[in-house]
Amino acid sequence: MKKHFFFLTALIISCSFANSQDRIYRQNGKIIEVKVIEIGAGDVKYREHNSPEGIIYVLETDRIKKIVFENGTEQKFGDNLKDMERYAGQRKKALKMNFLSMLYGYTEIGLEKNTGYGKGFEVSIGLIGAGKSGVLEYYGSPLGEVKRSPFGFFISGSYKLGKLPDFILFGKTKASHLLQGSYVKPILYLGSYKENMIVYKVNNGYEAAKQHVTFGALQIELGRQWVFGDKFLFDIYEGFGYGFDNKKENYTGYMGIYEDNSTAFNYVNARLGKSPGFSYTFGVKLGWLIK
Repeated sequence: MKKHFFFLTALIISCSFANSQDRIYRQNGKIIEVKVIEIGAGDVKYREHNSPEGIIYVLETDRIKKIVFENGTEQKFGDNLKDMERYAGQRKKALKMNFLSMLYGYTEIGLEKNTGYGKGFEVSIGLIGAGKSGVLEYYGSPLGEVKRSPFGFFISGSYKLGKLPDFILFGKTKASHLLQGSYVKPILYLGSYKENMIVYKVNNGYEAAKQHVTFGALQIELGRQWVFGDKFLFDIYEGFGYGFDNKKENYTGYMGIYEDNSTAFNYVNARLGKSPGFSYTFGVKLGWLIK
C-alpha cells in the first residue's frame, strides 16, 4: 500500500513538473517550452525548461507572438507597434494645402488629426475661384474669349484608416510616425459655386450668363503620406466614387442647340457620365505638423 502511495505521489510531482513551464509562441509558428527569466523593453530572457540552471537565451520581442505562463496567464507581443507610448512626443495634427489646386481654379486647405494607431480624420475647405480661371470653349467667336470666372466654396470630411510602415534597426522593429504610411479614407464632398456659361438665343445670338452649380460626391480615396522630421509632410492621393451635380454645358453645333450634362468639372472633382455618375479626384498636398 505504501509503495502504491509513494508511486502515485511521485507521478503527481513529475506531472506537475512537466507542466510547470512557460511557452513562447514565436511569429514563425514555432512553440518553445522555457522558463522565462526576464521580459525587457525589446527582448525576453529565458532558459530551456529542462535546464533550469543552464544557458540564458535572449529573443527579441518582435519575434514573439505571445507567452503563455505556467499559471495560464498570457502576454501578447504581436501588437506591440500599436502601443501609443512608442509615439510619445510626436505631433499628431497637420495643416495641409492642396499643392495643385490653384492650377485648377481653387484653393484648398485642411486639418488632419490622428486619433490612434492608424486612425484619424481630415476636414478641409476650399474657395473656388481662388486660382487660375479656365476659358470656355464654344463654336464661333462672336464674344471673343470668355473665362469661367467661378466663385464659390466646398467642404469635405473624411475618416482615415492607415497602415503605418515600420523598419528594422539593429535587428529590432522600430515604429514610424503616426501620420506616415499608406491609407484609405471614405470622404464626402459638398459645394456650390457660380460660373460663366455660353447661352445661344435665337434673336440675340450668343450671350455669357451665370449658372449656379451645386455638387457633391461620396468617394473612397487611396493615398500615401510621408513625414519629414516631425515637421513637414507630403501626401499624394487618388479617389473614385459617386458624384452628382446640376451642371450643364450649353453650346451650338451644326444641328442646333445642345444642352450637355454628360461630363462636368467641378474643380475639386470631375464627374464622368450623366449626373449622378462616376466621380474622380487626384491631388498632392503639402503639410505642416502642429501640436
